[in-house]
Amino acid sequence: MTQYDRDKVWEFPCEICFKVMAVHREGIDMEVAEVVNRHAPSDYSPTSKMSRDGNYISLSFMVTVENREQVDAMYKEVYTVEGVKMTL
Repeated sequence: MTQYDRDKVWEFPCEICFKVMAVHREGIDMEVAEVVNRHAPSDYSPTSKMSRDGNYISLSFMVTVENREQVDAMYKEVYTVEGVKMTL
C-alpha cells in the first residue's frame, strides 16, 4: 500500500463532499449541519438519502475548507452527534 501526504493531495482552500451516515431520527440533519457550520461557516442545505428500510440516513455537504486541521476537527466533532456511525 502506498502512503501519501494529504497536504500534497489536497490543495487548500478546496471544496470537499463531507458525507455522514447516521441512524435516522428527528433533527439529526440539523445537528450534523450545526457541527459542519462551526468548522466551515455557511448556509448548508445537505442532500440526504434514506436507507431502504428507513433506519439510516446519509447526509452530504459540499464544504469549502481552508486547511487540514479544519477538516480533521470537523470529522472528529461530528462523531459527538448521537447516532453518527460513519463519515466519508
